[in-house]
Amino acid sequence: MAVMDDDPVLIHLDLTRAGDSLTGHARNDQGTTRPFSGRLGLLAALDALVAEAETQLPGADHPGPTKSTP
Repeated sequence: MAVMDDDPVLIHLDLTRAGDSLTGHARNDQGTTRPFSGRLGLLAALDALVAEAETQLPGADHPGPTKSTP
C-alpha cells in the first residue's frame, strides 16, 4: 500500500439500516459511487474509493526515478 500525503479523502455515505444490516452508497468528491451491502461491503467500498483517490494524486502515474546498478 502506498503512503498517502496528508490530503484528505472526502467520502459521503448514504446509509440504510434495517436491524443489524447496512446497505447504501459511498461517494467521493469526484462523483464515483460504490454501492454496498453489509459491514464488509462498506469496508470494501471505502477501500475502493481510497485506492482510487491514491491513483489521482499528482505524480501517482509517474513514479520517481529508479536507481539502477551498473
